[in-house]
Amino acid sequence: MRGPSVRGVTLQFALLLLLSSPAIAQTYPPAFPRDGAKKVAEDDHFVIWDVTWEKGKPTGMHELPLDQVSVNITVDGLSAIRITRPGGAWSIEQEKCGSVRFESKGTVEQEEGASDRPSRAFVFQLKDVAPPHWPIKEGVPGQFPRVGAVKLFETDRVIVWDDTWLPGMQKPLHTHYTQGAVTYYQPGVIHSTTDGVVGPPFPVVVGVARLVGVHTHSEEQLEGTPRAIWVEFKYDY
Repeated sequence: MRGPSVRGVTLQFALLLLLSSPAIAQTYPPAFPRDGAKKVAEDDHFVIWDVTWEKGKPTGMHELPLDQVSVNITVDGLSAIRITRPGGAWSIEQEKCGSVRFESKGTVEQEEGASDRPSRAFVFQLKDVAPPHWPIKEGVPGQFPRVGAVKLFETDRVIVWDDTWLPGMQKPLHTHYTQGAVTYYQPGVIHSTTDGVVGPPFPVVVGVARLVGVHTHSEEQLEGTPRAIWVEFKYDY
């Protein structure tokens, strides 16, 4: 009688090793689209999502397909998000309106509201593209740095600014030389002047995010203390 096939046993053993190997990467769905997230705008550089995290509603484990900047816009107090990593490790991110968080492409996580108050943020996904190089206007600086603006952080691709219009403040003439996006987290009213023409009052409303293209103007505070977070692509990276 012939004994068992050594070759067959070897192949089965090799298959078991292969299937159990950590080298086989787990695949996860992308972070967006999903329940609780609404796409606000998209262009060649950004995708902007209006996202809400509620307690008891985990997102499920997902992977970030792009670098992203999140700006909390939960008004009237703190909110919190529980972030869980593969393997079960977790942390609580407690945030206030205007808090900013950067996460790198490839991050794998699950998110869930961790406070009774739902947490809300605009998430700016940064597409893997190089911004165009617009001609520099002689004597006209870029938007930043400028009075009232504080650099929060920068990466090899973008700079994030916290910008405030104080009472009576006029932002000098400038050009947006690169693609950007903005959201506001303190209300007020401003207006802008373009080619000597004063524009109508512009209400700054919390909970609004928009894309900002290339243009030249100055700005002036009219009411309140408007405040915004800007995400600006670098000229070179």
